[in-house]
Amino acid sequence: MKTKNFLGILTIIATLLAVLIHWREYSSRDQIPLWSVFAWQLVIWVAWVIGFYLLKVVSKRTLSKKYGKWIGFFVGLVWIACHFGWFFTISSNFSPYLDFPESRFGVYRYFFIFWTLIDFGLLWLVIDKLWSRQKQEGEPENPLLLELTRGGKTYFCEPNQVHWLASENYYTKLSTTSGIFVMRKPLKEFHHILPAKMFRKIHRSTIVNVNYVSELAGNTSQGYELILKDGSAHKVSRSFSKEILHFFKERTH
Repeated sequence: MKTKNFLGILTIIATLLAVLIHWREYSSRDQIPLWSVFAWQLVIWVAWVIGFYLLKVVSKRTLSKKYGKWIGFFVGLVWIACHFGWFFTISSNFSPYLDFPESRFGVYRYFFIFWTLIDFGLLWLVIDKLWSRQKQEGEPENPLLLELTRGGKTYFCEPNQVHWLASENYYTKLSTTSGIFVMRKPLKEFHHILPAKMFRKIHRSTIVNVNYVSELAGNTSQGYELILKDGSAHKVSRSFSKEILHFFKERTH
């Protein structure tokens, strides 16, 4: 999960809660503008970026540990406790609903239910995404072998022997050091198991081994093509162009 995507999620949460609270407290709508409720909620929820970075660090350091996810969950609970403190501090001093009837610490009771559910929901989301991503990018515990068949024979192929994969209806074509194979499996099945550091999706129907890329041809207006060491050319779709350019810029010196 990227930071900008997580910020987008937090902004959506702040917006929805602001609208909900402003709509629910109909007696004070004329006195409190919606933008002030949104600003209050945004300050509360944007603090979750700190928790996101904290869990990101923990996920990298506990990936190889047996109870890595549980360690992350414990750290997440500590963060939620800290977020409670942040919530009370902000609401007690800057809530638009301070000193309103039936409100305590600048909020109403029902908000605690939403707040708690969202906090645990965010914790689950971050842990699931970060640990899954770290595991995908890390070295597998056992070497991955692809079982491929051709002409009645079975071949066992390591990921680094695969040049590219292309979807053809219900089949996937693989170009390897042992030749071309056509397997009755969807491309997404291979995408889930292949190492993310080695393989990149450049089109909804194409995945390439970045270690076999020899040239990036084209430009922004005309589109890009990846030229592989076997001489094959593969079009990069517009939706993947920015990601692919950024990826290769980070790899070059």
